[in-house]
Amino acid sequence: MNYQVVIMGAGVAGMTAALVLAKNGVKVAVVDKNSRQKQSFGECVHGTIQPILSELNLFEQFCRDGHFELQGYEVDWDREGRYERNLIASPYGTGWILNRERFDNSLFRAALAAGVDFFWNTRLIDIGRDNNKWQLQLKSTERVFPNTNQKQYLTASYIVDATGRARVLTRKLNIAEKKADALMACCTYLHHDGSGLMGKQTAVIKSSPNGWWYLAPFSQTMATLCFFTDNDLAMPKSHSALLHQANELTYLNPYLAQCDLEKTTEFKAISSYSSCVASCVGEGWIAIGDAACSYDPLSSYGITSAMGSAYYGATAIVQAMTQEQDSLAQYQQLMHEQFLTYVIDKNKEYQRVTHYDTDFWKRRQY
Repeated sequence: MNYQVVIMGAGVAGMTAALVLAKNGVKVAVVDKNSRQKQSFGECVHGTIQPILSELNLFEQFCRDGHFELQGYEVDWDREGRYERNLIASPYGTGWILNRERFDNSLFRAALAAGVDFFWNTRLIDIGRDNNKWQLQLKSTERVFPNTNQKQYLTASYIVDATGRARVLTRKLNIAEKKADALMACCTYLHHDGSGLMGKQTAVIKSSPNGWWYLAPFSQTMATLCFFTDNDLAMPKSHSALLHQANELTYLNPYLAQCDLEKTTEFKAISSYSSCVASCVGEGWIAIGDAACSYDPLSSYGITSAMGSAYYGATAIVQAMTQEQDSLAQYQQLMHEQFLTYVIDKNKEYQRVTHYDTDFWKRRQY
């Protein structure tokens, strides 16, 4: 099967890029190793996401989907102690705590309506390049291909790596990456009744000796709880272990007291380190989202950055197809400049925390 662009990864970045490309008349396919129903935890986005949603004609649907308006943060981070950061005074207005299932479904439906082909439960086995065309050998666990061994070749002029920190494509192409840290997120869901503190539509951020905590309601009945630490330090391995650690913090106790802690046992450990590849573009390929540059969740850059890089990356491909070759170099420069600025800001934020004499925080005092 022949496509102009094949995108590896059906996350926020992959689906955004597919939508942009399809709207520009490009024949595009998205390949993802998982099924369409994936577990994604709610996260905060700031008002800066509105322009790109509007550009993609998705903002009205976004409003209809009923994402929680993020009014601000309850923060206990450094020696200043507990304080509130109100987003109403922000020049971009309030943000949102996403219901990721609704958000991802909205992107998927828009991409599907634009003519994008999706291949779920499908892995990249091998890749080669001949006569300015990529040939991708894929294998699926579903009967999406007509032959019995479920192997198939797709050809494309461009391949997009949107596989997140896994970087399936760039690693096969031996593109170097630089990690700034070894952060991991240990996450679970919480059920609550929407009253009291859990009904305030604020996200809670709390530093602790071996990392930091994030708690945020993303619906009238559900919230996300995450603990962030380095992958070589002690970390909870289960839902119950995560809750046990959280309950040891008096700061979180009033929030947890309003939750039915035994109603779910879902747990997931997710890589959350900051990193950047040496090059985001090459001959016939481009990396977007976390596959290009990944951001610490403390920044709330994740979703907005993924959509932004996907939009500009896909636009650069469209321009390159019309012989505007400088577009890819400009995309590369944009991504690296943004990442360098982010690293400076991230380091400043972590360096504010000086009241813990532990490995996690000592590593960040440079």
